[in-house]
Amino acid sequence: MNWFVCPRPRPDAAAQLFCLPYAGAGASAFHRWLTTIGPDLEVAAVQLPGRENRIIEDPDFDIADLAEAIAERADRPYALYGHSLGGRYAFEVVRHLHHAGGTLPVTLYVGACRAPHIRAAGPFDGLSRLADEELLRRVVEGGGLSDAVLAEPELVELLLPVLRADFQKLDDYVFVAREPVPVPIVAFAGRDDKAVPLADIRAWDRHAGAGLTVHEVDGDHFFLHRDGTAVLELLPKDLLDAAKRVTTHDR
Repeated sequence: MNWFVCPRPRPDAAAQLFCLPYAGAGASAFHRWLTTIGPDLEVAAVQLPGRENRIIEDPDFDIADLAEAIAERADRPYALYGHSLGGRYAFEVVRHLHHAGGTLPVTLYVGACRAPHIRAAGPFDGLSRLADEELLRRVVEGGGLSDAVLAEPELVELLLPVLRADFQKLDDYVFVAREPVPVPIVAFAGRDDKAVPLADIRAWDRHAGAGLTVHEVDGDHFFLHRDGTAVLELLPKDLLDAAKRVTTHDR
């Protein structure tokens, strides 16, 4: 079982970055990052089951298994980036590792992801309970799919189980209050994001035991694809600085 896509392994890089995609997406959502970030960082995109080269697997998965896979691969200072629902997954991975006494990331990065304790319904809530056509329509309206995808029945047939599995996790999620995670959280908010308002991004402060930094960037909920330049400029430098501080402290 291979949880990662890493086309450019860099065993001598100073730090590792593990990227978790949004609902319904696979590792290819981070194709640009995988091919442009470097050479001081090793970037690995998480390939969740049921996606792309893991298409034959059941799309459901356990956070503990994902956390264990990341812990096994992390062999130097590392960080997690999760986009939208991927940010929720990343947060729960950090909480699992903290509870288990594992090595924590130097930073948790989240993009277009509301703080996990917020209960107000968003545009992507409740989708797992909708009929196929309505689910797809809502995802297209939210910018998660293009209209062109709906014209490809075979592609839709592959996507639906993954979308349902992810949105089921979102709908079933119950936040359990614990102490803040003892790592810095850096959150990116799209200025034109209609799904996650800035206040919901700033609310991550409640969970950031080592401080929260919020960056507003150009783009909507999927700025990762459409206007991701600012993130690509900010994140690598921030992660390398964090890795350097950890390395210096450990000497």
